[in-house]
Amino acid sequence: MKAFKLFVAAVAMTFAMGANAQFSLSEGKFAVNANVGSFGPSTAGFGLGVGYQADFYTCDYVTVAWDVLHFEWDAPFNSPGDADNLSFKTGLRAFSPDFAKGKLRAYTNLDLGYVLGIVSGGGSTDTNHSFGLTFGVGLQLNKTWSLGYTLQYETKGKSKSHYATVAYTF
Repeated sequence: MKAFKLFVAAVAMTFAMGANAQFSLSEGKFAVNANVGSFGPSTAGFGLGVGYQADFYTCDYVTVAWDVLHFEWDAPFNSPGDADNLSFKTGLRAFSPDFAKGKLRAYTNLDLGYVLGIVSGGGSTDTNHSFGLTFGVGLQLNKTWSLGYTLQYETKGKSKSHYATVAYTF
């Protein structure tokens, strides 16, 4: 608990330090993404997603955006044969200042939310409900195209999926 309080205080001080900071919820943007990699521990898979995000904090060294709602479908390549995950998440995304003559910026995101797992096999279909986490890092080109790595975790099956991600923001 003490570590959590220290973390919250550090985050609050970081936001308070920005002399040129602006807090405002900007007009939102839509983002679509495609993932390819490992679904769960040993199955190749893919993911498709769409989300809505809005910048709300900008200063000289970071821009923070709110991933208001992100919907994603993840599945193995032989879907719907084994399992599918449908997720609804919200979270934060941080961007570095622009570099490479203003064409690139780094990002990281952390989204939390609900995952509906649909597992098929043996002629029956089971569903499970769990908490999910999505963590990503990467580079964004011209504030439009992104290329990065995404880790997805869901608590029911304790499965981790690792993906290469391509996204377009408009």
